[in-house]
Amino acid sequence: MEKKHLKILIILIIIGLALEVIVFNITSYRILFGNYEKKVFTDFEFLKIEDGNTYLKISNINQKVGTIKLELKDIEEPVEYKFYYSDDTTEYNFGLNSKFYLLTSEKSHYIPVYLSGDTNYLILSVNNYIYEEGKLESVTINEKIPFEFNIARFIIVTGILIFIYFYKTSEIFKKEYSNKDIKQETVLLIVIAIFFVITSYVNTYSDSQESIGNDFLGLISTNEGVYNKAFVNSIMNGKLYLLSDPTPELAELTDPYDSIARESTEHVRYEWDTAYYNGHSYIYFGILPLIITFLPYFYITNRYLKVSVVVFAFSMLIFIVLKEILTKILKKYFKEVPFKNVFLFLVTLCSGTLIIYANGISRVYEVVIIVGLYFVLQGIYFILKSQEKDKDKYLYIFFGSLSLALSVACRPTDLLASLLVLPYFISLLITNIRNFKNNKKSLFKLIFSIGIPYLIVGILLMIYNYVRFDNPFEFGARYQLTVNNMNELGSRIFTIPMVILCNFFNIPVFGADFPFILNNNNILNFYGYYYIENMLGGLFLLVPICLFCFGVVKVNKKIENKNLKILINSLIIVGLIIAIISGMMGGSNQRYLIDYAWMFVLAGILIFSSLYNILKSKEAKLIMQKILGIITVYTFIVGILCGIVSEKSYMEFYSKEEFYKLKYTICFWE
Repeated sequence: MEKKHLKILIILIIIGLALEVIVFNITSYRILFGNYEKKVFTDFEFLKIEDGNTYLKISNINQKVGTIKLELKDIEEPVEYKFYYSDDTTEYNFGLNSKFYLLTSEKSHYIPVYLSGDTNYLILSVNNYIYEEGKLESVTINEKIPFEFNIARFIIVTGILIFIYFYKTSEIFKKEYSNKDIKQETVLLIVIAIFFVITSYVNTYSDSQESIGNDFLGLISTNEGVYNKAFVNSIMNGKLYLLSDPTPELAELTDPYDSIARESTEHVRYEWDTAYYNGHSYIYFGILPLIITFLPYFYITNRYLKVSVVVFAFSMLIFIVLKEILTKILKKYFKEVPFKNVFLFLVTLCSGTLIIYANGISRVYEVVIIVGLYFVLQGIYFILKSQEKDKDKYLYIFFGSLSLALSVACRPTDLLASLLVLPYFISLLITNIRNFKNNKKSLFKLIFSIGIPYLIVGILLMIYNYVRFDNPFEFGARYQLTVNNMNELGSRIFTIPMVILCNFFNIPVFGADFPFILNNNNILNFYGYYYIENMLGGLFLLVPICLFCFGVVKVNKKIENKNLKILINSLIIVGLIIAIISGMMGGSNQRYLIDYAWMFVLAGILIFSSLYNILKSKEAKLIMQKILGIITVYTFIVGILCGIVSEKSYMEFYSKEEFYKLKYTICFWE
């Protein structure tokens, strides 16, 4: 390493240390300057019990207060507490923000306060059982908040500073991209590794943390049990329906698919989001994840495999395949691509496809979506490989077709993803027909490599459907016991505007409190039924690179490469078709976007690259790169926050202590 870089590296480490010691521990210096008298209170005046909380008053303080410390004992779970105060501004109560008391975080026991003049009294609000079981020991004012050097925060912040420096100065980022450049490939692999770590963290702490043995008590849900336990048991017993049937009262209803009738009738018991047909409950979710993961694992170990493990494993594979697809397409259609752009594209693609989000709420829904997405992407990768090598062309086409066909065994709508490769297949077919006299084998190889995978998988799925629902084309969605009557709801064209608005342009709601982004179900006035649940935001506003899709008309006029035009337009059109069909049938939910988010992100990247290449001015290209940098940082941060919040805040629910440790690490001022 050059002396210049070494000196700057040392300076950046010192800056990182200064930030950790001075800025991130700012609350430790709260009472360092000033006249603050320490007092300990162990006697409290009982005021009232309200909403499960006990309110206790500390009177006659009459002095400046800079910090408040709560001391509890024998606490196993994080406990929420809140203080109210009266100072020189009012004789009544002002409330401070609530905080969570964590055993493993001493700083969570303290609150730095900034009051006016003398404090007259404090009121503590804490859960009833804390007071009733004698777990409250004391409240101390004006005790110094302990200094805490957070090594993880220091490493991350210093690492970011060092990265920014090398990003600005390193020759690696100034060169054109080459997949033969080991340093560049190493940087891209580091990006993937970082996503591995982030996704693993979100997945681990958003899971129930409960191990699964070989005992099955029948307590199942779409989160853990109905697919990886009940369905496994059914198959092991030679049945395609669940072994536990709904109660007879369900069959006695005039329409068992009427959700309101089900919920308003006593003694009706059934498994949520299963398909009800001929008195039995069926799993309408795709069977492929069960066949390749849950069933073999149970057969070998006699234990049930956790849903979150499968979601994480296939998410890792998706990141790898996304990297390969991105780099292959860029090298194929753009002769000179700045490595800086490729780096930012990869971060945006991995962040914007909502993979981290899926790991924040691993259930049967996310399993079939993630596994299906992997097979779609793997299929696209094999097709791209077939375009590179004539020798193994048809072998790669075979595996590509097989992967795309298998994705349908996860989610039926994934069949539409095959439309992306249809133009390529048609062009090959035309070429082979024209050359039929000279090379008869090529045509038969093409037909075999495309037709056999789709035919075999299609026949097997039709048999599977027919055995269950007496209809080879019925996957079970019609008979789903869910929020609405899917048997009668049908596909409604008039909901398309709602689909577009909710799935693409629903405005994210950001808040001042961690994790800074909120679920919302806001839609325009709509006089009819439209399902929307916990949307964090529309795709185009969560991943702004997608906004470049609006430049498709200009790109179609400007670029000459016909195949690139076809690819860009296919990504947008197919993505739009999948979005509309899934929205018309199911409504809006953040996880639905995972099926096609990658298509719009990739289309946005390709349009950005095309516009970038059209520009002649270096200054204009520099501005474009800065815009891309801002988009990437925004998408990366929002992608992580979406994983932490997810649909139902599973991290906060299942790993409350880790959630609030993370919060207080980031929100150092608290």
